[in-house]
Amino acid sequence: MSLQDSPLVASVRDLGVQFADNDVGITGQDAVSSVRLSDGTTFWIFGDTIEGPFDSIRGFELTEVLSNTGAIVPMQDISNGVREFRYLTDPQGTRARQLINFLPPEHKATQRLWAIHGTQVADQLYLYYHRITMDPERDVFETFQLDGMGVARAAVPDYQFERLPALDGSQEWWKGDEPGFGVWVQRHDEHLYLWGSIQPESKSAGDMYLARVRPDDIEDLAAYSYLVEAPTRARPDVTPRWSPTFAPTACLFDDVPNEMSSSWNEHLGAFISLTTFRRDNVLVIRTAPELTGPWSEPQVVYRPERTRPESLYNAGKEHPEFAREGGKVTYMTFIDSSVYRPHLIEITLA
Repeated sequence: MSLQDSPLVASVRDLGVQFADNDVGITGQDAVSSVRLSDGTTFWIFGDTIEGPFDSIRGFELTEVLSNTGAIVPMQDISNGVREFRYLTDPQGTRARQLINFLPPEHKATQRLWAIHGTQVADQLYLYYHRITMDPERDVFETFQLDGMGVARAAVPDYQFERLPALDGSQEWWKGDEPGFGVWVQRHDEHLYLWGSIQPESKSAGDMYLARVRPDDIEDLAAYSYLVEAPTRARPDVTPRWSPTFAPTACLFDDVPNEMSSSWNEHLGAFISLTTFRRDNVLVIRTAPELTGPWSEPQVVYRPERTRPESLYNAGKEHPEFAREGGKVTYMTFIDSSVYRPHLIEITLA
């Protein structure tokens, strides 16, 4: 697929890798999403977190690697990078702590709990996380299997997370053959909207779907509804239809490697989604008049220089709470598998 440069983008500044200068020995991590908290700070969420030297995450032994961590980041001007942050640590304050813990018979050698995104409701922070199974002898990027999406809850500001069981008693609210709703959560009007993707075997070109729930019902899986009919570019006048049962009939867009972002951009007067395109070194923007679409074709925001031939690019997402000038200037992070640190860019829209 040939992608055009987006006329919506006036300029991009590369702000480099972030969180490198930390006092807990973290040298690499991914996922990298952020949630605005009611106290005016933000909660940043990370997946696999490397401590100490490493050459590449590709083929790295993950058994002793923390599979999710977090940091408190005060609201600040990040036009020169994220300067103020504090990792959540163990009681000694010397090591980042895993936020969402394993439950028997899960084992860190074969499972990971990848926290992806979340939201605060009242005094509780909810994180949606993938449980994945991997072969410790093979590259996790190519072989992991999504077992499903779970939900964890913690009081703010204690951040001691407990995993909430699903209706069937398991920990997976949505199973591996269903979208992992919660890869991005946004509040709009009276609902929380949760994006989720169904990933193909290639792990690169997922289809994006939408669910919603009222904030007060966030812990009740039966209260979630699913978009099953939506307007498209070919049929823009279709009325969105929601159902208590998911059906894969309203894919809003595709070619997303699971993680993504969506926000209302006041400057453009439209919803925008910033993602990587597949797992290529291409960051793209899509726009829509409503969350339910129709969404535009992807157009290029930025092409990071490829660091190695085998590099994979993922976890592209916006941090809209740090946007300025009504969204004219906004910020996006992505992960290059060969560097494996959050990489930040500043996007100025036309």
